[in-house]
Amino acid sequence: MTIVLVSLIVIGIGGWTSFYLFQKADGGATTLKEAKSSGDVRVVSNDALFVNESNEEAVLKEISQMHTYLNQLLGWGAWQSFDPTNKEEELRTQLMHIEKIIAPETRGPLKKDMERAANSIEKALEENDSTHLKMAHRIFHDLDVVMNDIVVDVYWGVTATYGK
Repeated sequence: MTIVLVSLIVIGIGGWTSFYLFQKADGGATTLKEAKSSGDVRVVSNDALFVNESNEEAVLKEISQMHTYLNQLLGWGAWQSFDPTNKEEELRTQLMHIEKIIAPETRGPLKKDMERAANSIEKALEENDSTHLKMAHRIFHDLDVVMNDIVVDVYWGVTATYGK
């Protein structure tokens, strides 16, 4: 019994350590708190990001919803076995939503992030490669985390708006 318990503890610690190290190796993830304290999160005024500040709340909600959608699709390593062609119609709808609803309300670095996310979804569909979707997810993840003040364990720092 003791051997089994010790084995489980060792496996658990090893698994957590491996997960943590793989996260760090896969794009330099950190926590938002660490990124802010190290200066890796830029401060950007909202007037530099939104075409019309009265629509800011709606855009923040759209970013959060897109992040949630991509989490459901790709979260917890599901991106590794995800086949974009199986969700092509759905992804094209999301792509159009970014291009027609979210992006027109943005400017500056936030507009650039919307364009990068849209391009990543397009590439994923063209090449049937989920790694491009992973990048779109990370863009929306980081934007949602900073803009909507979400508490998370991982911050990627990949956005033009706030990233490294």
